[in-house]
Amino acid sequence: MTIELVSCCYEKGNFSFPLGALCIKEALLSHSIPCTVRNASLSDNPQKTADSIHTDIVGVSVYLWNRQWFGTFVDELVRKNRNVILFAGGAEVTANPGSFDLDIYRFLSLGEGEESVPRAISALLRGEAVTPGDGIVTKGSPFSFSCPQDLSTLPSVLLAHAADTYIKESDTVLWELTRGCPYHCAFCFESKGLHSVRHFPMERIEAELAYLVSHHVHDVFVLDPTFNMDKERTKTILRMLAEKAKGIHFTFENRAELLDKEMAHLYGQLDCSLQLGMQSSDQQVLNTIDRATKAEAFEKGVALLRDEGITFGLDVIIGLPGDSLEGFCRSLDYAISQKPNNIDIFLLSLLPGTTLAERAESLGLVHDRQSPYQLKDSPTFPHADLLKALELKEATDLFYTKGQAYQWFPILEAASGLPAHRLMGLFSSFRTFLGENDLDVYELQDRFVRGLLKKLGKTAYLPVLTSYMELYQGIAFLLETGESPIINLLYDPNDLSKLETLSLEEFLTTVKRQPCTLGILQNPDGSIEFVDQ
Repeated sequence: MTIELVSCCYEKGNFSFPLGALCIKEALLSHSIPCTVRNASLSDNPQKTADSIHTDIVGVSVYLWNRQWFGTFVDELVRKNRNVILFAGGAEVTANPGSFDLDIYRFLSLGEGEESVPRAISALLRGEAVTPGDGIVTKGSPFSFSCPQDLSTLPSVLLAHAADTYIKESDTVLWELTRGCPYHCAFCFESKGLHSVRHFPMERIEAELAYLVSHHVHDVFVLDPTFNMDKERTKTILRMLAEKAKGIHFTFENRAELLDKEMAHLYGQLDCSLQLGMQSSDQQVLNTIDRATKAEAFEKGVALLRDEGITFGLDVIIGLPGDSLEGFCRSLDYAISQKPNNIDIFLLSLLPGTTLAERAESLGLVHDRQSPYQLKDSPTFPHADLLKALELKEATDLFYTKGQAYQWFPILEAASGLPAHRLMGLFSSFRTFLGENDLDVYELQDRFVRGLLKKLGKTAYLPVLTSYMELYQGIAFLLETGESPIINLLYDPNDLSKLETLSLEEFLTTVKRQPCTLGILQNPDGSIEFVDQ
């Protein structure tokens, strides 16, 4: 019998790294069970993918985003070959095993499958029935979960060279350093999972880092839900990365309140970005989802990142229990006030297996019963308000995050006298008024700001604000494309930097206009240089 593991990534290219399937493949190979991995994407036709498979045993790696794709894939595979032996694993299977038909699947793998899947496959290859338990579920058996405690016993996908064909310089490699999470956030599957935090050995981490460097990887997403939980371990790894991983960009997930000055300084030695889970600025809402956070500690951690010039983003969730449109607007205002480089806003998904999903009915949360399980209505956040919040999300995604407005957005707030959420609402209406257009984000920003301040009767602020905007838009363009832009300013760039300490009124009364046309260059050491044109 031959075995094929099928993965379906979100998109081709970046993040198209089938880590879960490769982990199972290496675990099977360590038991002398040969198998292959087929890595598809959502853009691939699931029926054609199924038609191209001619193996006896097929495992599918199912996640929130590919559940529907695999539904079509499996239907076609079974139609074509009724004797195929199917099994399934992945986050969606672990979260919602009761939704998978065990008349179709021979077994399900719940949790982490490196130990359980080889045991089940070995039984099949011997012609025996699969024994349920320890992470294996068969028809009629109770659910159980597998969670290897000693991660040093698991084979490394990187060191086994199983990932070689998937690693391209332009893509992001997923690098797993830890499993488990100590927190109990009600919206996260970890709230019902095993809370033991297990680390991969430092020797393995160092060897895998050498692999990434030798394969000229340029971008790495570190899979560790709270990378800075163990401060000393975190600092040890950061020192190692600073010494040995020059030229690689790393993305980490952190808790802001766990950051300290030394850690922030170490992050500052890397080419990296951090993502911080804020979720809401309302402490009562956070308490409802078992995510108590002290605002003072959060803000102190964020300030440390700003002081070091570290790129960071904040996560915000729409529709948490007890939240409302007004509360979300306050959270959006607060998030932008922290000057993050990006804000990732998500509509609440009530994932099966989470504490929040179990409490949904008692909390009056109405949501989709199928993937992606998104909220549709709640007592404090009715459907119509959710739609308004999603409009604010789309506006923020474009204007603030894609438009990289974090440097100059506070000046826009000061000039307009409007809070962030109100500005995003007006920008959303502005886009609707324009309809379909070919304007790039920077031109959209410029047209919106000019029109807004004209309507507000505050055109006196336009020369300084638009110059400040063009300065940072030019820098953003340079860093994004590598091309040197030409910018036209009404003030000297050195004078514009005074806006970091002066109010608009103080600036206008103390700084004289000095119109200039400048080119922006980036030096080999990464510094920015302005040259007269």
